[in-house]
Amino acid sequence: MKPRDELVSLQKRLVAELQQRIDDSYELPDAGFARYLAQYEGEFTQGFERVASRAEVIEQLMRANIAYFGDYHTLRTAQSAALSFLRELVRQRKRQVVLAVEMLHAADNAQASRFLAGKLTAAEFRKAVRWRRTWGFPWSSFGRFFELARAQGLPLFGLNIRAPEAKGSLAYRDAYAAQLVAALTELYPDRLIAVVYGDLHIAPGHMPAEVEKRLARFGIRRRQLHIYQNSSELYWRLVERRLEHVVDVLKVKRDAYCIMNATPLVKYQSFLNWQENSSELAFTGLEDLDPGLPGESTLLEQVVDFVKTIAGFLKLEIPDPAGFELATAADLDLLENLVTRGIYSETEMNALKSYMQLSETAFFVRANVLYLGNLSVSHAAEGAMKYILGILRPMRVAPVAARDDFYARIMLEALAFFGSKVINPRRKPRSLGEWQELFESLRHKRRLNAPQRLDRDIARGYIAHDLYARRVLEGSKVEGRTRALFSQGTAAHVGLTRAIGRSLGHGLFEAVNAERLPLDTVRKAIFDNLFEHDVARKRYFELLRLATPAAEPSARAWTRHADEEE
Repeated sequence: MKPRDELVSLQKRLVAELQQRIDDSYELPDAGFARYLAQYEGEFTQGFERVASRAEVIEQLMRANIAYFGDYHTLRTAQSAALSFLRELVRQRKRQVVLAVEMLHAADNAQASRFLAGKLTAAEFRKAVRWRRTWGFPWSSFGRFFELARAQGLPLFGLNIRAPEAKGSLAYRDAYAAQLVAALTELYPDRLIAVVYGDLHIAPGHMPAEVEKRLARFGIRRRQLHIYQNSSELYWRLVERRLEHVVDVLKVKRDAYCIMNATPLVKYQSFLNWQENSSELAFTGLEDLDPGLPGESTLLEQVVDFVKTIAGFLKLEIPDPAGFELATAADLDLLENLVTRGIYSETEMNALKSYMQLSETAFFVRANVLYLGNLSVSHAAEGAMKYILGILRPMRVAPVAARDDFYARIMLEALAFFGSKVINPRRKPRSLGEWQELFESLRHKRRLNAPQRLDRDIARGYIAHDLYARRVLEGSKVEGRTRALFSQGTAAHVGLTRAIGRSLGHGLFEAVNAERLPLDTVRKAIFDNLFEHDVARKRYFELLRLATPAAEPSARAWTRHADEEE
């Protein structure tokens, strides 16, 4: 079986297993819900009209009166995509917008007004509206809509209501929300009413039909735009056409688009993790992490499953896929205990802690500890690959030259990123253009805080190394001083090697998926003794040459940068 076919097969197997676990956790839905779901899914059974673009959606939003942004509540990227559109509309295009949101009950609109006016803190607002009880999803994801409204002076209204079971919760809530949306479009006729609501609710026959019905009573017509997100049916249609990695927007039909920014695996995993109280894989924020919750075992099981899946794809024999201790940001005392057990010295432990603050994932071979600091699906998969690399590749046994260490770490990050894309093929690193944009935004600022200075230094190093690498590949005379890149401080060293490595790992995966590069070429690099003199550098440029396409398609990130929040 070709690598691409095997990747597709792996994805479908993992998605099917997740869907089965989700189905098993519910009682059989009633006939009403089944019809409701079927109406929504019917929107995608005919496929899509054509590939579209973000710019096209923005133009349609500029002309619409009401826009429905479909939300998958447990997927942070879904909220990020809607926010990305809204920010561009308000900040760049100066469109007047009213936010109408599901995450707030209409009865709490007065509290929202107090919060937006600065009379309540975020904590006071969440307590006043009983956030955990009435909504339950992380403030870190949904609070950003309130922050946008407060910063830009946007009116914001809640649409939700607790529906009596006897009245049928879905239809009742649709009708109630539709009444409010219709009222808002009459109250603000010149503004875009941006409705952020669950994806199922925004199908034309659901809430939008109720809105049209209410407006028609007064002879009013409004142009409605539907923006769905991450239809599984459409994702597999893209897979059939080999477009799943490069297409971000589809036009489904007139006045309906679908944003494609997450695979079905990432989407459903986020739901299951939330359902099982293991939000550590669903969200990147750590504020809600509770190691005592039953989801902790699910986290370990998920990482072990990732180890097995990645190893299976790479045809690697892993003696014990679960042969590691798992540490998270809540487990720093675990590493301290390793000093007591004599595995690390105090000096070594302090160095490890510093490294952990700079890196989302790490596998400490001597301690047999896999550390996950960023607890998204993509980073959990990256951690699984680092465990595989840690037990298969030769260890460093002595100090090495700065350049050898630099390229060895790049190669480790590249292979780890490659492995993470086996689980989440749509994961993307920050591009050269994004690094250049970041550098330009920081280079002339007089007062930078420590994270900004670090970002500036990494961006400068990435741009310089990219120029150096292109000249090497072209066989041109290499000018400029590159030695400074190899001997930076720990923070910049970690950040820069990670950034360069992820770029190569992304390129390798895309090349294997497009059948431009044999998978065995990547497998061989896993067993390199990367800390021998010049081994890593030679392997880096060999793989970079093989992975570099004639013209790489680009897509604008939906979040602050492309590798965030997955």
